[in-house]
This record gives sequence, structure tokens and C-alpha cells, in this order.
Amino acid sequence: MTAAQKSIDTALPRTGGEATDMLDLMLRLADLLAHETELLRAGRVRDIAGLQIEKLRLTTQYDRAIKALAAAGMTVQSLPPPLRAQIVAAGTRLTQMIAENERALRIGSAATRRILDMLVESIKAKRATVTRYTSRLATTRHGPMLAMAIDRRL
Repeated sequence: MTAAQKSIDTALPRTGGEATDMLDLMLRLADLLAHETELLRAGRVRDIAGLQIEKLRLTTQYDRAIKALAAAGMTVQSLPPPLRAQIVAAGTRLTQMIAENERALRIGSAATRRILDMLVESIKAKRATVTRYTSRLATTRHGPMLAMAIDRRL
């Protein structure tokens, strides 16, 4: 066995381990997104705040894992067939969970926007107009100044 073959053989288990770690990250991230989507659909928006730190951590680790595998020259095709099938299945599930989560977030955001718009329109419609006189004694009808602040954080 040549030195080059030895170095390739010793690199494969490490890279395979990195691929297995990435598979674990993919599964955990997909599970977390599925849970977050369930909470959003149930209207429990306040409960997802605690998931954001873990989602960010897993996403960062997943990004690093992909970059490490790419730097090592690893492709899905170079993985052993059982691991390759698991990676493809996990990637498909993760893609689906990302799409469902994005859709739930978009729907929630649109609903919040509509509620805020209705609130603003209701306040505008109910505020009383005041008749005032200008310096030339002409009348003007303006409503009182209104200030509103809306906290859009979770």
C-alpha cells in the first residue's frame, strides 16, 4: 500500500464520521422546524421564542458541517450507499420542513399585518375631527395628532 493510499484510507473514516454528524444535525434541525411549525399553527407564537437559540445553533453547525465536507472534497456520491440514502432522505425531509416552516411564518406575518392595519384604520376612523381657524379665520378640519407604537417582537 502506498503512502497516498494510506492517507486516503485514514481520511475516509473521519469524513464518514463528519457525514454521520451532518446527518444527525439534519435530523435534529428538521425535528426542531417541525415542532416550531406545529407551535405556529397552534397559535402559540410566544412558545417559539425559546426555540430560536437552538435553531440558530443547529443552523450554524449545519453550515459548518457542509463547508467542512466540501473542503474535504466529500460529495454525496462518494458516501457508502446506506449513508448516502440516509443523507438524501434527511435532506428531503429538511427541505420539506423548511418550506412548511417558512409558509407558516409567512402566513402568521400576513395575519399580524392585517390585524395591525385594521387596528390603525379603526383608530383613524374613530378619532374626532376638530374644527380650527387659520390666521385668516378660515376653518380647517383636522383630527388631533395621534401617536402609536407597536412592538412587533415575539
